[in-house]
Amino acid sequence: MTLGGERLGTRTRIHIPVFALHRNVRLWENPTAFDPDRFTAEQVKKRSRYAYLPFGGGPRICIGASFATTETAVILATMVRAFHFRALAGHKPRPVARVTLRPAGGMPLLVTARKGAAANIATFRETRKAS
Repeated sequence: MTLGGERLGTRTRIHIPVFALHRNVRLWENPTAFDPDRFTAEQVKKRSRYAYLPFGGGPRICIGASFATTETAVILATMVRAFHFRALAGHKPRPVARVTLRPAGGMPLLVTARKGAAANIATFRETRKAS
């Protein structure tokens, strides 16, 4: 295998800076902005499959990727049905790159129950007790 014209040995370690890759101006338009439309089917088709690596890629992709993606969607859908989420005025999240990307000091939110969501909240509480 070669990288930049240089031959690599069989035990060569390569580090891919995922934080930098996901914010690369050559791969992403306005890379530091929150833009869920980046992940529409038509946008995904336009870029390299290795431009976005939340779970790695190739033969060493995380074996839990499919489960984590499904679990996240189910949890988010359940919570959004029961609650409103609003960022606190004036709070600017500052990303910290560790093993995963997270906001420094957490992400304070104002969480309120949706009107008529009592059944959803009860279901959410029961689900949390079971886990």
